[in-house]
Amino acid sequence: MRFRPAAALAALATLVVVGCGGVARSEPAPSGPKAPDSLVIAYQPGVGYAPLLIMKQQHWIENAFPGTKVEYRLLSNGDAIRDGIIAGQIQIGSGGSGPFLVGWAKGVDYRLIAAMNQMDLWLNAKDPDIRSLRDVKPDTKIAAPAVDSIQAIALRKLAQDQLGDAHKLDANLVAMAHPDGLQNLMAGSIGAHFTSPPYQFQEVSKGAHMIASSYGAFGPSTFNSTFTTQRFYDRYPEFMRKFYDDVVRAEKLINSDPAGAAGLVAAADGKPELADQYRQWMTTAGTVSYGTKPAGFLSCAAFMKKIGSIQRTPRSIKELELPFLQSVGGS
Repeated sequence: MRFRPAAALAALATLVVVGCGGVARSEPAPSGPKAPDSLVIAYQPGVGYAPLLIMKQQHWIENAFPGTKVEYRLLSNGDAIRDGIIAGQIQIGSGGSGPFLVGWAKGVDYRLIAAMNQMDLWLNAKDPDIRSLRDVKPDTKIAAPAVDSIQAIALRKLAQDQLGDAHKLDANLVAMAHPDGLQNLMAGSIGAHFTSPPYQFQEVSKGAHMIASSYGAFGPSTFNSTFTTQRFYDRYPEFMRKFYDDVVRAEKLINSDPAGAAGLVAAADGKPELADQYRQWMTTAGTVSYGTKPAGFLSCAAFMKKIGSIQRTPRSIKELELPFLQSVGGS
């Protein structure tokens, strides 16, 4: 499916007008903070979502709030998560900065709960004749998760820097979930795949090579964050603070006990036998790190506005953050 940016943004604008109203109903807990009756937490494939997978596997929210029914919902891209939040079907989402900023700029009252990681995302090719963006032909298909995924935004920044035109490769882009992109790259159905860990590592291990990366576009920056709406936070501030504390707890576990954390993530993915492989993916120096401090949102937003992807930018990172994250800082 080829990207249609105008159609996607028009549909988003419509959803913002008619959506945003639905949040989970609530009743005061017998003791402790007010919590929702039900909660949908949406995430995507990949080890970038490791903190949420640890929380899922350990049942931290359910243990702290036994009256709350929790569903962890796996979706293929950030657009689907954004649309679910707008429709009131998802209360907490996660994903890259691109879809988050598009939603925020269109009027979704998004707020960052926490960053989850910094990751260098790779644009991989299998064809030995494709060594850089200059080798991409007009008929070369480049897969990325969505039109406004951080991969697609990074590709435009790289195209501007290397080819002199941010939109030079827009016609080459096709929307494809990470696992499908891996399969299609290996089969030769696409020429390149802008993906994330672990898929980029798997592709290279199968004979692909990196031709560009997101750090080459924006420098070290947040790949995945978790977020909600201001409206949901205002309704459940103490609950959301506990959720943030759980993200911090999960990231501390990843950094202090990577083997144990990887075992939990692999189990949550239904692949406990691959725990050691997950540990290697989650501890790749220079490419993968975990932490709650946002990075790169402002520079990404400035570039997106420059090329017409959004019409406004935040004045500071605090404009995007919930109160407890503002003390962490970020950019």
